[in-house]
Amino acid sequence: MTTHSITYRQNPPIADLYKAFRDGFSDYIVQFDINEETFESVFLVRDQNQPSRSIVAYVDHRPVGLMLSGIARLETGWVTRCGGLAIAPGYRGLGIAQEFMRRFDEQAEGTRLLEVIQGNEPALRLYRSLGYHVVREIVYYQAVQRDTTATLEPIPIQTLFDDIYPNASHHPIWQQDARTTQQQATLLRVTEAGRSGFLLLRDQVLLDVFGRDEDAVWLLEAAASRHPLHMTLTSDRPAFIQAAETLGFVKGEIMQYEMVKREEGIT
Repeated sequence: MTTHSITYRQNPPIADLYKAFRDGFSDYIVQFDINEETFESVFLVRDQNQPSRSIVAYVDHRPVGLMLSGIARLETGWVTRCGGLAIAPGYRGLGIAQEFMRRFDEQAEGTRLLEVIQGNEPALRLYRSLGYHVVREIVYYQAVQRDTTATLEPIPIQTLFDDIYPNASHHPIWQQDARTTQQQATLLRVTEAGRSGFLLLRDQVLLDVFGRDEDAVWLLEAAASRHPLHMTLTSDRPAFIQAAETLGFVKGEIMQYEMVKREEGIT
């Protein structure tokens, strides 16, 4: 029986993070056909997985697994996210994932957060065994083009941080949150006949929508006037899920769970 000597390095070279990412996700449900530059710009810079908090596992000096991580302080306190965990085929079952999560929990502050694709039973079993539980589903849609009579007006992005986020009745997932990520975004005010709301967009992606549940169809219809448009919705906003279905938006085949583990003493 082969005995593997496994070592771990926090804050590894970007090239090692990328190689471990590429090999670890080589047979994943979602295919990531990206080069090292794109990996860095999307997964590290935009999504704020910080190399200083991320870890690579090595076998015989070869990077065979990675755990990406980032941390942010929100109004509710610290949130530490596991932004990706993967082990290369042939090196699974060696306890690397468990060691990654042990180190992640050890260095994390506040709420521990991660996402997992529905149907990925090995990952779900691991996270549940470590005390993580599902808090909501993440659903992806492709909008169908719609016409709107509403007015869509760009407004300063600072309004999002000063007024909208502090008073929002929901919290966005990490990848769509302008407080936890680094991405160019446009904020639009939607108005018509006494109704108003806000759309937060990055290129052809609807990052978030702010408004009353009773205006969900109207707001998503206004968003869909900017075609093509992709959007992410969460199960804790059923009015907007129902609005997307009512408008005939196409649901993606892949859905995720958002899972959290609270710091001891935090409810």
